[in-house]
Amino acid sequence: MSAPAPQVIVIGGGLAGCSVAWHLASTHRVLLLEQGDHPGGEATAQNAGMLRTMGEDPTERALALRTQAWMEQQASGALAEDFPQSVSTRTGAVLALAHDPAHLTDAVAHLRARGEHLEALSEPAHIAPILSGARLAQAWYQPSARIVDPYALNQGFLAGLRRMGGQLRAGVQAVDVAPGQVTLAGGEVLAAEHVVLATGAWSAQLSARMGIRRSFVPIRRALMHSGPHPLSSPAHPWTWIDDVGVYARPESGGWLMSACDERLDYPAPGPGSQSTVPEATRALLSDKLQRYLPALADARPAGGWTGLRTFAPDRRPALGPDPERAGIWWAAGLGGFGVSCSVGVGQALAAWIRGEQTPWLHAGSVNPGRAHPSRWLIRPDGDLRHAKLASSWPE
Repeated sequence: MSAPAPQVIVIGGGLAGCSVAWHLASTHRVLLLEQGDHPGGEATAQNAGMLRTMGEDPTERALALRTQAWMEQQASGALAEDFPQSVSTRTGAVLALAHDPAHLTDAVAHLRARGEHLEALSEPAHIAPILSGARLAQAWYQPSARIVDPYALNQGFLAGLRRMGGQLRAGVQAVDVAPGQVTLAGGEVLAAEHVVLATGAWSAQLSARMGIRRSFVPIRRALMHSGPHPLSSPAHPWTWIDDVGVYARPESGGWLMSACDERLDYPAPGPGSQSTVPEATRALLSDKLQRYLPALADARPAGGWTGLRTFAPDRRPALGPDPERAGIWWAAGLGGFGVSCSVGVGQALAAWIRGEQTPWLHAGSVNPGRAHPSRWLIRPDGDLRHAKLASSWPE
């Protein structure tokens, strides 16, 4: 006897897709489709894992706070049926500014109003020794910040999906989506009442095949790791100088670092978006370390990789029902907040598909209809740092 048809098909086995599938599986029959051989092999595997709630955008902060609360619950031993070990470590974080002390003012006020402890640091190197010698305009310490293991989190979502009767099909590529159905490469057609598109860097390609215009732009960023370094310690908070774009977190006795570079790069069809780090990007990181983190100037990159972060035109997530295709839902455009927003995204999409409200997140602020090519004030071409993005859209 064949299994009942799914009520929900989720396309994409990264953190967003697996989170949506896990959160829905207790009430719906869910089928998760992944184009690679193993879920979580693209942006999820390339993520630095820093759970950041102190972002500039209030929508991302709302999603990240939901993720952080869930992580604290999970670390206390809850959800052990699917997550037998903690998938995150509370390390604390230092968010610093080199030039503009007001850059994070709204974020600080928003988080403090929600009970987050944030400490302004007069001597940030006492908390984060890698800031020794750094010239900073402002620094904040957030003791609740965490580092997440993206692989362990994704595996827990998958284990729970299977436990609750959901299904996974890996190595299959969706080539077209219409209301109520998904067409796979090879011609097989699958039916479901709801289809969730958690397709990351491939979102623009899929929307074009669907005959709708959704502008999701994949931006490549590099992560590099150093060899052993004397300042590295598991207890050292991850540290981000936000207004100049450089961060570091301890990793295996050394440092995982990024110069926050951005390069437009659409992936080829099919899995496999990771690539090596260009020499120019290595040079950019070395320059930023010397200028802004001199205590790490000797932390030479020993290796690294690049991955794709996908944005809607205003850099907010695109979540919820597609305004032109009934029964099709988006969980895309998470940019560099894939880990930070992962649980919140699953909670929001699951609630909306069930017909529930989310008082903590205004659905209009993440409406996928914002992801239209006309929303680009200047069409991105090459380096996105030179594209001007609209800051807000009608909701």
